[in-house]
Amino acid sequence: MMLAMGRAVRDGSGVLLIGAAIAVLFWGVLQLREHDYVAAILLVITGLSVLRAAVELLRPTLGE
Repeated sequence: MMLAMGRAVRDGSGVLLIGAAIAVLFWGVLQLREHDYVAAILLVITGLSVLRAAVELLRPTLGE
């Protein structure tokens, strides 16, 4: 029971992080449209880092 709950929490966290990463990457694109290049670069780096963390959380569930 506890293992299934832990897995569900890990999977839920991974899905939430993927959503957050996509939102941050989209915000980076919006910053590019406003010609704020430094903010866009920082947002893209942050979005890719969060996306990588989400993939690592989901790796045991989805497989290699």
